[in-house]
Amino acid sequence: MPLVRRAAPVALLALATFAAAPLAAQTIPVVSLSKPEAEFAEPFDQVTAVRELRDGRVIVSDLLAKGVSLVDFRTGSATAIGREGQGPGEFAFPTGLVPLPGDTTLLVDPGQRRFLKIAPDGKPVGTVPFPEGLNGIVTVRGADRQGRIYVQGSLFGGGPGLGGPDAGALPDSVALLRWTPGRAGFDTLGRVKVPLIARAVSGGSNARAVVMRQQPFSASDDWSAAPDGRVAVARAGTYHVEWLGAAPVSGPAVRYAKVPVTQADKDAVNRQGRDTRGRFSVQEGGGGGGRPANVPPPQLPEPDWPEFKPAFVGAGARMAPNGEFWVQRSQPAGAGPLYDVFDGQGRLARQVRLAKDTRLVGFGATSVYVARTDNDDELQYLQRFRRP
Repeated sequence: MPLVRRAAPVALLALATFAAAPLAAQTIPVVSLSKPEAEFAEPFDQVTAVRELRDGRVIVSDLLAKGVSLVDFRTGSATAIGREGQGPGEFAFPTGLVPLPGDTTLLVDPGQRRFLKIAPDGKPVGTVPFPEGLNGIVTVRGADRQGRIYVQGSLFGGGPGLGGPDAGALPDSVALLRWTPGRAGFDTLGRVKVPLIARAVSGGSNARAVVMRQQPFSASDDWSAAPDGRVAVARAGTYHVEWLGAAPVSGPAVRYAKVPVTQADKDAVNRQGRDTRGRFSVQEGGGGGGRPANVPPPQLPEPDWPEFKPAFVGAGARMAPNGEFWVQRSQPAGAGPLYDVFDGQGRLARQVRLAKDTRLVGFGATSVYVARTDNDDELQYLQRFRRP
């Protein structure tokens, strides 16, 4: 039987407040999401994704707690879905949630290179292995109404349109892939620029340790897939949005003010770097493929700090169910997140401002879900807003 946790009833709060303000020389409406409809009383460690079901309940993936829950805002209850492990109803590393038709959900489990399939009632009903040929560390960014899954290829490990197996030869872009479950192979939709990676190696040819870290504030493209199968890409060169599909379109360039990288930004990055849970490391062995000899860990050089932040934050973009593409704009340290909202032609329609210490984690049919971090205990609370 799944564990059922009871939390205090959810307090219904006022709807989001709306405000309009000019942006540079343009007149762009700015919406402030300041007061949620509801906040779930029980905290999470790190909300990585949400998936709203048709009855209003929400599946929540919590990476650091290694847990997945079915949350009911109406009753204040949270029911555990599966558990950590390697069995048919278990997972090792819960990250994204892929919505499939009919309220079925796939939990992305990169640690075991598979998906955990969750039925509409919130119960695990089996696993789906990653497709053959999808090697390395990949990023799954959702599905369309036909159930086709959209993936960003890996810099490591080879595969269709991906980087080579040698971690010393990293390309500056990777492929956007579409996979239809039950079919072999992929459709390649385009390529996206990826962040610069710092790399350090120790050991020799038979046994070596490789440590990699993304360079702070390195410009990269960002993207997401829409329900109709089109893919929106925010381009990092001249900031604009392209829609890839049967009839590609490219929106106009977006004007933005450059945001300097300050000491407060550097301190925040360094704090994150000291958290080993967010560090990526690889050990490689040669010969018979066994575990390499004890190799001292390499030391990465100090970050190469740019003068300014890129126009938008990498891996911060989200796609709303109505086909609006939300891109997270770079902001000064300590400011609340700001999202540029683009229409289906790549035009900037409005901006949405979130409160300080919050971040966007997903959408429902008419809702926006936000994770609020409590600075006293570093726990996160799931909030629901009416989508403007």
